[in-house]
Amino acid sequence: MGRDVFSWPRIEGDFIVGDPGSPTAIAIVGRGEVEIPDGLYNLMGRYKTENLGIEKMLINLTSNPRIRFLIVCGKEVFGHFPGDALLKLAHEGVDETMRIMGTRAAIPYLCNIPTEAVDRFREQVEVIDLVHPKEVGEIIGYDPVYSFDEERREELITVLRDCAQRDPGPETGDPLVFDIKGLNEEGGTLGNRMNRLADHFTNQMLRMPSQKLSTSASIAIVSREFRVILDPIDMEIAQVPSIDLAGRLKSYLTGGQ
Repeated sequence: MGRDVFSWPRIEGDFIVGDPGSPTAIAIVGRGEVEIPDGLYNLMGRYKTENLGIEKMLINLTSNPRIRFLIVCGKEVFGHFPGDALLKLAHEGVDETMRIMGTRAAIPYLCNIPTEAVDRFREQVEVIDLVHPKEVGEIIGYDPVYSFDEERREELITVLRDCAQRDPGPETGDPLVFDIKGLNEEGGTLGNRMNRLADHFTNQMLRMPSQKLSTSASIAIVSREFRVILDPIDMEIAQVPSIDLAGRLKSYLTGGQ
């Protein structure tokens, strides 16, 4: 069943709903774990990618005018750099191709949401950077579980209390309500599906190293409504969370961007 107009959160994800009166959401990079009293936050969730994960987050945040702060925390993820991507989105926005500007993330394209969502997010939400560490040698791999140490936990609680004291009240205007087919899945499922697609594209390149033209051939769209693509190299059909992101992914892996 679909969600009704007033249902929130708008889209499913790896998150916990706390106090609906709180002005603050927490975005934990990767699979970080931390114990925080639920009265200190409105929504606390985890995300792993610089594209689909951020899109899902923006759908929920912009549909709730009560959220005025977003704390980005945890440990950065190598390659994807989702922490950097989200912080750069807040500070620099996107270009005309919906690429997050200034980020070192690999595929920072927001292919599935309107520019209006980015504009509303940047107007409504103050983003606070608590990502530690940032040194490349200490950045974690894609999917390990880690726990906040006591110092980082206390830092997060202190900032949450500061946000509550600085609460400016709900954003004026109506919530920005929209749904994107394909994104209403648990974040790990979306990430795993895109990882399998990346493995498929990479395996093609390994099988046919001399056929650069073939390995860089664009995917064909079978059905945009049902997000079905056809890979012209091996004629394999697949359903993907995002057709446009799948195209960006293949272009990136084959040196097209």
